[in-house]
Amino acid sequence: MVEDKKIFKKIEQEGNFWNPTEENEEIRGTITEIQDIDYGRQYKIKQDDGVIITTPSHKVLQNRMRDMKLGDYVKIVFTHEELPTVKGNNPTKFYDVYKAE
Repeated sequence: MVEDKKIFKKIEQEGNFWNPTEENEEIRGTITEIQDIDYGRQYKIKQDDGVIITTPSHKVLQNRMRDMKLGDYVKIVFTHEELPTVKGNNPTKFYDVYKAE
């Protein structure tokens, strides 16, 4: 058996990952970072209390956020979840997104 001599370092993510479960659950704040990852795009949002929240890479949310830029002040509201139409897929989460003017 060959011994694995690789050293691994745990990757830490700044902020809390937002995974809403209740209808009308919301976050609001300033977009401080936009990351393209394997599953799509995530946004880091600094709330008024200073806590940084990372959004999920849900397709509906990515679509609604596509025109957002660093520094934009946004409010994201989880509206509801629909069961998948294809067996074995995850439910689809829906969001409303607002941008401060």
